[in-house]
Amino acid sequence: MKTNRFVLIAVMIGMAMSVNAQETKESKYGADSVACVTNISMYREYFKQWEAAKYAPEAFSNEMVTAWREVFLNCPRASQLVYTNGEKIMDYFIRTRPNDKDAYIDTLCMLMDTRAQSFPTDPKTGASQVASIKGRKGMLIYTYNKGRYEEAYNVLKEAVALDPSQLQGAILDSYFKSTIDMVNNGKEEGMTVINVYQELSEVLDDNIKVLAESVVQLEEAKAAAEEGGDTDAVAGFDKQIEKNEKSINNNKVVKSNIDNLFQPFASCDDLIKVFSAKMAETPDDVNLLKRITTILDKKECTESKLFLDAAVKLNELEPSPEASYSLGIKFFKDKKYSDAATFFEQATKTENNDRKYRAYRNLGMCYENMGSLSRARDTYRRAAQIDPTNGEPYLLIGMLYAGSAKQFSGEIESGAVYWAAVDKCLKAKQIDPSCSEKANALIRAYSAAFPTMEKIFFNDYNEGQSFNVGGWIGETTTIRAKK
Repeated sequence: MKTNRFVLIAVMIGMAMSVNAQETKESKYGADSVACVTNISMYREYFKQWEAAKYAPEAFSNEMVTAWREVFLNCPRASQLVYTNGEKIMDYFIRTRPNDKDAYIDTLCMLMDTRAQSFPTDPKTGASQVASIKGRKGMLIYTYNKGRYEEAYNVLKEAVALDPSQLQGAILDSYFKSTIDMVNNGKEEGMTVINVYQELSEVLDDNIKVLAESVVQLEEAKAAAEEGGDTDAVAGFDKQIEKNEKSINNNKVVKSNIDNLFQPFASCDDLIKVFSAKMAETPDDVNLLKRITTILDKKECTESKLFLDAAVKLNELEPSPEASYSLGIKFFKDKKYSDAATFFEQATKTENNDRKYRAYRNLGMCYENMGSLSRARDTYRRAAQIDPTNGEPYLLIGMLYAGSAKQFSGEIESGAVYWAAVDKCLKAKQIDPSCSEKANALIRAYSAAFPTMEKIFFNDYNEGQSFNVGGWIGETTTIRAKK
């Protein structure tokens, strides 16, 4: 009988929703504030005991649920804890009562909807949180029952349309997975996966950009606090910096996951087939042309005639940094590096941070192929400033250094170039663990070219000493012997 009693929670809450709407207009604590406060105190006490027991079944209390339900039904605006605690209660029911899982998922959905109505803005910050609540609702539906993917997809689509900046990476990941389910089950066309992929890639890039800029600002504020001797402020900045860096890594993980999920839809042949049909239907659709050139570039399908046609057409209809970037790719492939550099330079004016980074990176490659090594290095450094979490520019600088070793005469001088190159590779994997494999391979190759201990000794140097690499490199490094 007790199980049936709790299965009825969803039904009772549903019947009471109209009552909620009326009572939320009266006061924070509903029509009977004394009863509301009493029930809050009662359920919270039981909840704290359950929480302290790490949500163990034996510490779960029926009295807690009864009191919590009364608060939810009669004073839904009392506190956001009603909803965060309620999520944990529903999670417990979903996990421990699988036969009634969908009823509890329905109750959880009602819970999230009521929270969005009762607390559309965060009481602490005053910022809107409706998109965040809806996004979490969609993610939980998909997490608890993959068979309800269509419901989850529609909720998540609405959340992204409202404000994607409110959504955590896990929510975006669920949205993309549910999108794939929609396409695989014939409820959306293949183009939908491509559109959502691009949309979420841009959201994640923006998230990473904002967080990285915040880290720079926090580092500056921390330095000022250290100078002023404010240890409490320094500790606070360290905590926020750590939190932001963790968020950056989480966004990168989600971005990598989405890239992997997109692979079955992302072969050049498949993309060209889908995009060619769409371009034939609407050849003057600027947004489509941007999507074609962006995704074909990202998936390295730029050798196709479709990419060239889309790039030329886009430049005709709307000359822009985006169009210039695409033409730069075309000329780079044709080894017309001077022409490519002109277009990549124009492309750096874009507001899209990911495209700006790629424009500077490719511009550096143009200068490198043109033999202007110092200019290439400076451009790679600019790319690193645009995306300070990306290790690729440092790998490119390291390879640039190593490739110029023959320009330096002398056993130590030529070997020093490889020390500097390894420094860049170490920097790359320090800030971007995703490039560690490539960085380690380069480090092994360059370390093999270090001078021997004998050569270092007979040139009056010692391992561990600082050494200034001259010429166009002009960097200080550390002397290391070949092992």
